[in-house]
Amino acid sequence: MKEQILPLIEDLRYPSESDEAVEYFEMEYTTAESISVQEFKMFNGIEPDKEIEAIAIEDFFEPLTRVEDWFGEEEKKYVDNAIKLQALLTEKLTDIQVLKIGAVEIDVFLFGIYEENKWIGVKTILIET
Repeated sequence: MKEQILPLIEDLRYPSESDEAVEYFEMEYTTAESISVQEFKMFNGIEPDKEIEAIAIEDFFEPLTRVEDWFGEEEKKYVDNAIKLQALLTEKLTDIQVLKIGAVEIDVFLFGIYEENKWIGVKTILIET
């Protein structure tokens, strides 16, 4: 699955004040069931008091799949890759979650269960001032 994701996120930037790269994310977790927000924070070394917000997968992908009038071929390729990435993750993962962690400099994780004890997805950073 990683081999399918990497070409789709190559050079993909998440639109925000800093346009950070979208990166592959993977974690081993000892259950094939849902992971709570608190467990995710603990498992990934995130401070317990950090602000966290769950959003829909569609809300995560909306800025990546929006086509602007001024887009050239390169920008359209990124939109196409983002659409393919959304379809791939939606098809292959279960229990998909999108978590925004923090304020101003926000870590965003999109992940789900790929196989037993293996959770994968993508992550990025948003800058919102």
